Amino acid sequence: MNRLLAVMVIVLLAVDVLTLSAIERWRSQPPPPDLTPRVAQLEKDLTQAQQDIGELKQEMAIVARHGQAAE
Repeated sequence: MNRLLAVMVIVLLAVDVLTLSAIERWRSQPPPPDLTPRVAQLEKDLTQAQQDIGELKQEMAIVARHGQAAE
């Protein structure tokens, strides 16, 4: 019984050491970068791209109408 108790204590201590070292590694990691400015820029780029696509569609429709009239 005493040997079993000693083995259990050793196993629990080993698990504690592993857990504490994992927590320490997790805490020592640098914080993730702030991506807010990048997301804002991407949203602006997306809006501009959507506007450009709309303008191009309008221009293509005008060209298509003029092309059909010339035929």
